[in-house]
Amino acid sequence: MKIGIALGSGAARGWAHIGVIQALEELGIKIDVVAGCSIGAYVGAAYSSNKLAPLEEWVRSLTEWQVFALMGVGLYRGGLVSGLKVFKALQDNFSEETFEELCKPFACVATDLYSGREINFLTGSVVDAVRASCAIPGLFPPTTFNDRWLVDGGVVNPVPVNLCRHLGADIVFAVNLSADFRPQAMDNNEKERERNQQKISDVFSKSQSHLSKWFKGDRKEKDDDKPDAQDDVDLHSEVAKPRTSKSHPPSMIGVMAGSLDILQARVTRSRLAGNPPDILIEPQLRDFGMMEFYRAGELIEEGRNSVKRIADQIRYQLRLD
Repeated sequence: MKIGIALGSGAARGWAHIGVIQALEELGIKIDVVAGCSIGAYVGAAYSSNKLAPLEEWVRSLTEWQVFALMGVGLYRGGLVSGLKVFKALQDNFSEETFEELCKPFACVATDLYSGREINFLTGSVVDAVRASCAIPGLFPPTTFNDRWLVDGGVVNPVPVNLCRHLGADIVFAVNLSADFRPQAMDNNEKERERNQQKISDVFSKSQSHLSKWFKGDRKEKDDDKPDAQDDVDLHSEVAKPRTSKSHPPSMIGVMAGSLDILQARVTRSRLAGNPPDILIEPQLRDFGMMEFYRAGELIEEGRNSVKRIADQIRYQLRLD
């Protein structure tokens, strides 16, 4: 019996994948094939290279300012950060050069920006494939491959269960980092969502003062700039509901990140319904912002806890003693 794991997209929340993998191995589960999307591709490449331990050590050491430096915040064609140092670290320290050199079968997914097609990587350069899979629209610049412009695989396939099946997995674990972004969860945790979007905005405003003018704008609202109460629409209802708010309008980067979270959550539900995994693992990550890569310790621990919560189900389904 061949076991596969599909590691989902989710930016900084993806460090939870490290804890998930560790907890599964502690249960005696041998993972044979790996598929990943976006940050799941980054962690998956390291795991498939037998370099998960050094990756964990590195991410646990990251500080907030080190994350800023690694991202290379600036104004780039097609994105707000370059990410060059992030992928250089993967190439130099955490991954083999090609898919053929990996210790276990691995695949990752990106999206063709113009056709909308899912592009799967199973051969060639691992780092180039991971870079394409991680190209979050608006954040990282798109990458080129065979005359295609590619962006984050999470646009079309945030948790690539199908790739695990393609690699020959009989049993597939799927790790969904968007579980907290279901409509009912969002209704109950609206203030937490707002705080997380503000955290994302703060990452950029702290990094470069001139970017603050782009992302945060003037927080001193003028009366004539305030939206009319009747223009505020409840996104989870077909009928607009008047509502007043004293909160500041979201920044540009907050709008982008929040919209991407909603998009990926909806696409994930659709894809998992059409191609369900055998076991679904869903860490609770509502308190973690998209760019909080420096909170690796907490994220890894929640990844481990998410496995512990369903350990009995896993033992039963795999008939483990």
